[in-house]
Amino acid sequence: MIIIFYLLGYNYVSFSQNLDSLSKAQRDSILISISKETVLKYGPGYYRDYIEPKIERGQVPKEGQLGEKDANRVFYWVTFYYDPKIESLEWAYTSAIAIWADTRKPAIVQFGNGYIYIIPEIDLRNGEEFVPVPYDTHKSVI
Repeated sequence: MIIIFYLLGYNYVSFSQNLDSLSKAQRDSILISISKETVLKYGPGYYRDYIEPKIERGQVPKEGQLGEKDANRVFYWVTFYYDPKIESLEWAYTSAIAIWADTRKPAIVQFGNGYIYIIPEIDLRNGEEFVPVPYDTHKSVI
């Protein structure tokens, strides 16, 4: 019984590791997987996998945002691109997702038509259906 609890605890700790502590290959694989899941939930028409996504690391300034909230917190941007010969959007990407490094939770998803959705860390909807952003090649919705 002790061995089972040890293995479960080890698995939990390894899964909850900060993304910065992983190898680049592991981290990028996890980030792309989370991003894909996020785009398919919030705007499935904007998912593209035929161009390698760009991954960038960022950090909230020490002053934080909206006061001291999230000060110095690390996040990653995963940006999915499209072929401009095939389609045209307001932005040069189909979607861009910000993911917190410490929790592996998406924080923001932006779509190529200009729509931005801020994802709360604690999902208060509890099972309510979410209506995804429809794919739209028209210029910005803003």
